[in-house]
Amino acid sequence: MQHIMLDLYGCSPTLLTNEAFLRRVLDEYPDRIGMDKASPVFLYDIKTSNPLDDGFSGFIIIATSHVSLHAWPPYGMVNLDIFSCEPFDAQDVIRYARLMFQPYDIEINAVERALRSPRLPNALRMQQQEECV
Repeated sequence: MQHIMLDLYGCSPTLLTNEAFLRRVLDEYPDRIGMDKASPVFLYDIKTSNPLDDGFSGFIIIATSHVSLHAWPPYGMVNLDIFSCEPFDAQDVIRYARLMFQPYDIEINAVERALRSPRLPNALRMQQQEECV
């Protein structure tokens, strides 16, 4: 199970307030990683007591987990999480984020999760457990 977390900095605030654009990004990610959509895109315009923390938060459920997005226009920042129980091309996920948001900087965190999951074939699960020790 892969979980890719991307923090993109220096994005256009105008782009990050474009609801149609953000919906498109969320809607296209499942196809890019070869996953089946299990829900429509949910996107919310968040207003807080601190206007600097206002922005859009959204997600789409895929058959094997989710893609989520948090856009912070005042900071020019986007946080993306792509989590799936099925393998996907992490480099393609990163390329697509760079293409769509044009950040000047990006932090990438990749985590292999649920290494003892009963979904994994037994031999693979044992191998991954040994690698963790």
